[in-house]
Amino acid sequence: MSSPLKISRTASLLGAVLIVGFALPGQATTSGPEGVPGLQSDIMGSSFTRGSTIAGRFLASRHAEVVGDLVAAADMTSEIIDQVPETENSRRRAHLLMISAGRLDKAAALARDVLETNAADPLAIYTLYVIALREGRFEDAEALPADIKAAGVNGILAPLLKAWALAGQEKTDEALLALQSLAGETGLAPIAGLHQAYIADLGGEATRAEEAFRLALEKSNGRPSLQLVDSFARFLVRQDKSEEARALVQTFVSQNPDTLLIEPVQQVLDGDAEPERIIVNVEHGAAEVFRNISGLLNRERLRTEALMFVRLSLGLEPDNPTALYSLGQLLERRLRDDLAIEVYRQIGRDTPYSWYARLSIADALHGQKQSDEAIAILNDMVEERVDRSDVMRSLADILRIEKRFDEAIEAYDRAHDRQGGKADWQLLYTRGIALERAKRWERAEKDFLGALELEPDQPLVLNYLGYSWVEQGVELERAKTMIETAVAKRPEDGYITDSLGWVLYRLGEYPAAVDLLERAVALEPGDPVINDHLGDAYWIVGRENEAHFQWIRVLSLEPDADVEAETRLKLEGKKEPSPLPPGKKRDI
Repeated sequence: MSSPLKISRTASLLGAVLIVGFALPGQATTSGPEGVPGLQSDIMGSSFTRGSTIAGRFLASRHAEVVGDLVAAADMTSEIIDQVPETENSRRRAHLLMISAGRLDKAAALARDVLETNAADPLAIYTLYVIALREGRFEDAEALPADIKAAGVNGILAPLLKAWALAGQEKTDEALLALQSLAGETGLAPIAGLHQAYIADLGGEATRAEEAFRLALEKSNGRPSLQLVDSFARFLVRQDKSEEARALVQTFVSQNPDTLLIEPVQQVLDGDAEPERIIVNVEHGAAEVFRNISGLLNRERLRTEALMFVRLSLGLEPDNPTALYSLGQLLERRLRDDLAIEVYRQIGRDTPYSWYARLSIADALHGQKQSDEAIAILNDMVEERVDRSDVMRSLADILRIEKRFDEAIEAYDRAHDRQGGKADWQLLYTRGIALERAKRWERAEKDFLGALELEPDQPLVLNYLGYSWVEQGVELERAKTMIETAVAKRPEDGYITDSLGWVLYRLGEYPAAVDLLERAVALEPGDPVINDHLGDAYWIVGRENEAHFQWIRVLSLEPDADVEAETRLKLEGKKEPSPLPPGKKRDI
């Protein structure tokens, strides 16, 4: 068995190990027949209803898959899967979609078909493993991973899943032995040791459980996971070692001062809750394995694979808040805020994940242009935890984006107070934007400069402050230096590139300004202000026809009222771009 030495390396290999052989999203399998002859009525010349043909539904399912609507893709694929030729690729793609959409019963039926052509297909095996555990068929579950090649992430998954299947048969000794090699691997000892501890604890082996917990803690290099701290602390309380448990939790809190997720075990230490196990049965143990792997893959930005594994986890423990929250996050990254909101709303209020879920719901609603509902959710939360600033900051950000600047400033001020007056650069920066837009420049400038004291050369702050100075016609050389630094740090940012082009325009360096503003428009072609700047620069260098073209384009991009009014005056010949007269407010 060739286990990897580092978790990060195993994650990077997953794509090649897990999903080799079937089409990934965006890679359509188009070779071969697309439908059964005689069923494609549009080809036969008969009347035809859009979406009623096999080819039409196949294409619709592919489109749904590409845009991230995996549920719709799975539904349409389910409708046609029995009407298309049984090719290896078609079955594997359908199986992938069913897992991704959480349709595990349908995925299981397809998994059996997949295994007929590839007996070692990992995803098919993992799907059937979940079904076997749900049905209490632990011997079948134990046998399933045997055919998986021990390479990449499968080198972690297979022994962990085998161990839990053995635990389901009350073979604790064999289960612990199955993880012994993994527990000796650099980088894998914390996860293997944690699962050894879970299995030993469930099997009534308290001494061996404690040994495994301590090994996992030792191998965590001073940064143990929340799962390890929570589980071990509860175990220690059950063993009448509450002081050690308290010290363990306090160390974790000192390293992670803002997290609410440690609260349940803190309640145990305070005597307000029983020290119940986190993993109470074999199904939950295997679900934790899939969650662990999903988290690892997500950190490696293998998010399609992470989504599948969190779905497998939920197949064994449907109400687990950690898995539900992770699923919501992954759906948001697929730009499916609507589906993410549905998932977040399944998280119960009796878990600290509820706080984070409601913050995420508000953010997702705002992304769907439902800002009033988002603001209402956040307003309901602001007095729930008066010691926390995150809700005030989320509220302030939405109010700022909605151009309710005075309300945003008030919310930022309250967030600042809740942080004990210890602002970070992001708070000062965002509050500075709200202050500048509210025409309260003196405070805004102070916040921007304060942000730079905390985070020197921060490109966003350098750009906003530098651009603001340019618009006021002050500190132009200093602004130029600042924005040049910002561009060097973020050369592909069209807004920062525009700022540098605009400061060169204001300094009279017109040819260089045109070059930069053209690049800015190429980077952000849909921004009306950047297009307006380029039009002004074209005009100044005598390229009047191109200037008119840019200004006409500005009007097509839904500019703000002020920009629209200025642009119309220029197009009507009632106003011309006028750079600063030589020497005016330069080099201040």
